[in-house]
Amino acid sequence: MKKICLIGGSGVLGRFFAKRLSENHELHVADIGLKNRKNKNLYSYYLNLNDEKSIQQFFYNTKKKPFDVLINNAAFTTEMAARNKLTNNIFSTKVFDQTINVNLKGVFLCCKNFIKYHHKKKLDQRVINIGTMYALHSPHHEIYKDEKFFSSISYSASKAGIIGMTNWLATKYAPENTNFNIISPAGVINKQNKNFVKKYSKLIPKKKMASPNQIFSAIEFLISKDSNYVVGQNIYVDGGFTSW
Repeated sequence: MKKICLIGGSGVLGRFFAKRLSENHELHVADIGLKNRKNKNLYSYYLNLNDEKSIQQFFYNTKKKPFDVLINNAAFTTEMAARNKLTNNIFSTKVFDQTINVNLKGVFLCCKNFIKYHHKKKLDQRVINIGTMYALHSPHHEIYKDEKFFSSISYSASKAGIIGMTNWLATKYAPENTNFNIISPAGVINKQNKNFVKKYSKLIPKKKMASPNQIFSAIEFLISKDSNYVVGQNIYVDGGFTSW
């Protein structure tokens, strides 16, 4: 049984990851949408990635038994911007700043404090950052026309930054037995309207959107013993989208 930290556990993927990981591991899941509580081997925490001091405190408080795995899954999306009544202007500086603060700076701070308080050279440790296929490959903007959501420029920029940061950390800490990698998913099916799913699926060689379980399969591999020679990789789970 590994001790795993999942940052971002209240979204569609986060809830699925938390459920699956807690079945066989001691899971500590932190998110702005959660409360501090414990249920068997599942620990949940309120954590605001905009608050650097609280991130440091979280990793400090859990350092007695170091995490074997850190999964950075939290993200600020256009759907969240809409719920927070922020503008849907694709060039909104406010949305850009908030997206970078959560998606890039937040991941940086979690990696920084994981290294400071949990990194042990004698342990086989893994850090998995969740990206997107839209980090290095542009979305097809026309499929978002007339939809209530879109793929923002700030989201792509923030996730692209994670790739550079992960590569830097991967080469720095591989000699110290901590492997950094990225998983870059395609869009996950989540109550989207039928017209959007049809438009999106036409762009995917597999002709369908991803399921949470298909994304989770990459996590299972990266936390397994068999992946101990996989370092600094950006693993696309995208149904072939990036192969066009």
